[in-house]
Amino acid sequence: MPLLCDLIDLPTHPLISIVGAGGKTTTMYTLASELAQHGKRVITTTTTQIFYPETDETDTLIVASETDALLKTIDEAWQQYHRVTVAGTVLRTEKLAGLQPEQPYELLVKSGADVVIVEADGARHLMIKAPAEHEPEIPMQTNVALLLMSAEAINQPLCDRIAHRPEQVATVTGINVGDVLSPAVIAKLMTKEQGGMKNIPGTAVVYLLITHASMTQKDAICELVSLIRCSSRIVDVLSSDRPGEWFANA
Repeated sequence: MPLLCDLIDLPTHPLISIVGAGGKTTTMYTLASELAQHGKRVITTTTTQIFYPETDETDTLIVASETDALLKTIDEAWQQYHRVTVAGTVLRTEKLAGLQPEQPYELLVKSGADVVIVEADGARHLMIKAPAEHEPEIPMQTNVALLLMSAEAINQPLCDRIAHRPEQVATVTGINVGDVLSPAVIAKLMTKEQGGMKNIPGTAVVYLLITHASMTQKDAICELVSLIRCSSRIVDVLSSDRPGEWFANA
């Protein structure tokens, strides 16, 4: 099974922002581990909030709000690590606050990192979402954007059990809360500037990543993919039925 890092086309100095719903944190750490196995120095961070990373997700955690302090500690960390997670402050015992949107690019340019990956959105562990006015917090220098959704949302009713901000999903897609999230509705949500494309720089290469994809949903996913391919913004659609195992949709 191909690795995600082999299926996406990364520029020389990638600043990758991950948005949407359905597995952003897992995708961030999995991609970082893949790149680290290729010898890359990878920073993982967020512009929102994240839980403390597990020991298998990163090599070390650095918490500091000032860029200069981060750079000093990151430089020391590269002596023994390839995966470094960075946060701005400790919110409480289990959660960390992220960086300011301009800081990930500063770290990419000045820290010696080969790649910076940013979780730039929140979804409260739901399957699909539409962004609020202040979301997502994407660094303007992002050159690769990974837009996530869970296949488990397809053909489900629009409700707060399935979607983060269901009323906003309804507004973006023109349906009502309680209506079915058909492939056509989801394609509209993912490709609208007020939906999945919100705040993604026009120069960024965008991939749609569909998580929790199973054979029982094959026909619905194929329909969704065919509709997404009409978008000029999304260069490819990748699917996964479990973390770290991705495939391109024909």
